Amino acid sequence: MKARILIVDDERLIRSSLRRALESLGHEAEVAGSFEEARRALGGARFDLAILDLRLGDGSGLDLLKLLRTESPETKAVMISAHGSVEAAVSAMKLGAYDFVKKPFELEELLATVGNALRTTSLERRLAYHDARERSRVDEDLWVKRSPESQRLERELQTLAAQPVQVMLLSGETGSGKALVARRLHYDSPRAAGPFVELNSAAIPDSLVESELFGHERGAFSDARARKLGLVEVADGGTLFLDEVGDLGQSAQAKLLTFIDRFTFRRVGSTALQSVDLRFVTATNRDLSTMVREGRFRADLYYRLAALTAVLPPLRQRREDIVQLAEHFLSGYAARYKKAFRRIADEAAALLVGWRWPGNVRELKAVIQRAVLMNDGETLQPEHLPGDLVSAALDPIPQALTDPGTRIPTLDELELRYMRAVLGLTGGNKVRAAERLGITRQTLARRLGEAE
Repeated sequence: MKARILIVDDERLIRSSLRRALESLGHEAEVAGSFEEARRALGGARFDLAILDLRLGDGSGLDLLKLLRTESPETKAVMISAHGSVEAAVSAMKLGAYDFVKKPFELEELLATVGNALRTTSLERRLAYHDARERSRVDEDLWVKRSPESQRLERELQTLAAQPVQVMLLSGETGSGKALVARRLHYDSPRAAGPFVELNSAAIPDSLVESELFGHERGAFSDARARKLGLVEVADGGTLFLDEVGDLGQSAQAKLLTFIDRFTFRRVGSTALQSVDLRFVTATNRDLSTMVREGRFRADLYYRLAALTAVLPPLRQRREDIVQLAEHFLSGYAARYKKAFRRIADEAAALLVGWRWPGNVRELKAVIQRAVLMNDGETLQPEHLPGDLVSAALDPIPQALTDPGTRIPTLDELELRYMRAVLGLTGGNKVRAAERLGITRQTLARRLGEAE
């Protein structure tokens, strides 16, 4: 990382030697010989790093460090002093200094400290960039809030995220956005600066769940050649998201219950009890209460997890959101694949709104991705959509009458398809759709609700 560095020292020889050394490494260095010169420099530019002498002729390096923390908190500071003491070092570190180096110092020692500080800055910036992108992706992909169901969920999640609760359960069909909701809960919570760690229970054998969650010591079992940190340790201070919790076996369920009772654990092969402070969010697409009655899920664990539950509505109950979500996905994939798509034809929108979406938002996203990838044009047309989605809505009567193996749809089914098609043409607006259909909004809402 090539950086802009401020050197503040009242000894001219130190200023010039440090400047030459840093510029030889490709950095841009500016020098100041007094508190006042440094104050003016900080007011006119931003620096990646400041090297500050503790004692200056007209002021204190600690006061300059306080000013730096106020004016440019992202700037790393390395303190240097010929009057080094434990008290001075502690004071500097408390004020946010990256390190403290005592004079006389070896030039290589100080340059190594500078390199470490700049690498830390670079890592922090990359993490901040990825964190911002992740927050943006979560916001864009999920939070279309036109439908009443989405608005209800938004209010509920805002409340849950802000509370100091440690255990939550997300319930919803496959593809309804449970992982995105878990991330949203994390980034909207006081734990947002901590890590977000995810584990899918269905992706690993039940016998390995304990090791994945709680870690193990070297020699704990035949393949344990080194100590391994469990995900509960990695997530300490942040959020641990355990997806598909309904797939856990009885043994793993018992260990999980023990953990969330006190948020304490032991690594496999260790007797030492450790504790963590994290938010534990689980998710499932199964009916856990039914599993409890059937003896396949522990009742005590279920009651502990389900004390705070957020239910994610399936996409077919959020039809007002479908077109806006599809337009968002269309824009994103058009940019990714360098395609000209800009809008969705009304006829295609009607088909999207009328489909039942068994795969929910994930299925919608996949449908739009394939349509953009495999076709060209500025407008997404019905012929760009999957055949089963189109055939379910277009001209079902001739197909049923000409194919003896096809079940003839009932009048109620045909009426429902037509209602959904008209709803699609109005962008999900039930009031306008009802006006076009010549019925009341309440009748339309009731008919659609009964069919879900």
